[in-house]
Amino acid sequence: MNKGMFFRIFFCILCLGLCLYSFLDMQNEITQLRIRIPTLMSEVRRIGEENTHYQYEIERFENPENLMKLAKASAFSHLKFPICNEVITMKQADPLQDANEKSTVDLKKQPSITFASSGNP
Repeated sequence: MNKGMFFRIFFCILCLGLCLYSFLDMQNEITQLRIRIPTLMSEVRRIGEENTHYQYEIERFENPENLMKLAKASAFSHLKFPICNEVITMKQADPLQDANEKSTVDLKKQPSITFASSGNP
């Protein structure tokens, strides 16, 4: 055999080995990811159950009966519902409108922020 043929065969075998190695490496990565899927699914399920539990706790706390009990509690007796003249309303500009663009929307339809104050404005 001549020298050129030997190098060609050696190069082909080397390329085949490199391709097989990269294929096996990719398969190993895929297998590792498949092994992690059940643990991740159980973690997602656990987090979903926690979210459901927290949503239940929030709904239970925001229940009108519970809020009325809290309003009657001595810890919250200093709080009161504000009278209409104690409420300050501020107009808020639309952030999506361009500053150069003139507003054609009536101000009554603009979003507003409401604050309650205990004194006269």
